[in-house]
Amino acid sequence: MRTYRGSCHCGAVRFRFQSAEITSGLRCNCSICIRKGIVMSSEYVAADAFELEGQESLGTYQFGDKAVYHHFCKTCGISPFNEVASLPATYEGRAKVGDRRVNLGCVDGVDPLALKVDVIDGRSF
Repeated sequence: MRTYRGSCHCGAVRFRFQSAEITSGLRCNCSICIRKGIVMSSEYVAADAFELEGQESLGTYQFGDKAVYHHFCKTCGISPFNEVASLPATYEGRAKVGDRRVNLGCVDGVDPLALKVDVIDGRSF
């Protein structure tokens, strides 16, 4: 496990998390992700492996089934991470409520454009 650090563009939101080495990323084609155009962590970061500073600077947006908190900095507008808000009773994946996917463009020392990036079909969820 490795400790990563990151922030939004203006630095009002800062975070640290534990993860295996980041070697790939994830893009989603849902209506919000396609507009944001960001590369997210391919693995979820568990809530207990994530530390946040500047929570008061975060805004949150939800849409559709409201299963995800789409967090953004209220000052610079950058979306540093998303958080699982709820899971349907029929869900069989690995995510748990409170887990996060991190915007890899916000992580110090990670170049998301140099990673292998997979695309998921979020439009169909």
